[in-house]
Amino acid sequence: MKIERIKKVGASKYQLILQNKDVITTYEDVILKHNLLYHKEIDEDLLPQLLKETKHSDIYYQSVKKLTSKFMSEKEYRKWLKKFELKKEEEDACVSRVKDVGLLNDQAYACAYVRDKARLSKYGKEKIEQDLKDQGIGEEVRKHALQEIDEIWMYEKLEHAILKKIAQNHRYSNRQLKQKIISEFMSLGFLKADILEVLSHVKWEEETKLLEREYEKILVRAKRKYQGNELVKYVKNKLYQKGFSLEQIEACMEPKNNDF
Repeated sequence: MKIERIKKVGASKYQLILQNKDVITTYEDVILKHNLLYHKEIDEDLLPQLLKETKHSDIYYQSVKKLTSKFMSEKEYRKWLKKFELKKEEEDACVSRVKDVGLLNDQAYACAYVRDKARLSKYGKEKIEQDLKDQGIGEEVRKHALQEIDEIWMYEKLEHAILKKIAQNHRYSNRQLKQKIISEFMSLGFLKADILEVLSHVKWEEETKLLEREYEKILVRAKRKYQGNELVKYVKNKLYQKGFSLEQIEACMEPKNNDF
C-alpha cells in the first residue's frame, strides 16, 4: 500500500496516510528505520512489523516522560512496565533502551535516594538501606550509595528529634518515655547505641508535677468504679504501668489518704 502523505502530529510522532485513506500513527525512529520517507510503500509483510515497532516506540516515549518526571530504580521501572503486558525479551529491550540514554541507573538512583532521605526524612541509615534493598538495589550499590550519608549530621538529626520528643512529653514517666524513644527510633532505622548515647546526655526533669497530674486523672476515672483498698490498688497499678517507680507512687499517695 502506497503512502500518500506523511503528517507530523506531535514531538517525534507522525501519521502515515495511505492510498486507501487508512491512517497509521507512528514515530520518527520507526519511519527512519524503514526508510519510509523515500520508499513510500507498506506491504503486507512490513505492516505487522511496523505496528509492533510503533508499540515499542510508544512505550519508550511514555517511559521517557515517566523517568524524567520521577527517578526510578530498575525494579520499580519493570513493575511500571507490567501494565503493557510485554514479553520478557520486550521488557528487557525497554530496559536496555532507557539505560542507553541514561534515564535508568541504579547507582545514580541509589545515591540520590540516600541524599534525599538522609536530609529530608525522619529515617536513619538502617531504614534507608532497607528501603533500597526493597527496591531491588544490590548490596555493592547500596554500600556505595550509603557513603553519601554524613554520619555526624545524621547523629545530630537523631539528637534533635529525641530532644524534641522529650520536650513535647506531658504524659509519660522518664522511664516509660525512654523505652518508647528507643523503640520508635530503632523502628526508624537508627542504631540503638546512638539512641542510648543521646539519652545518656539528657538532663531529665523532675517528674513530680507529671506524676501529680496523672494521679488526679486516674483517680477521677477510677472513683466511678472502685472504692477503698480496691481504689488504692487500681491507682497504684495504673501509675506503675505508666513507668513511675513504687517509691515515687508511695511518696505521691501517702499525703492523700483522704482521697480514698
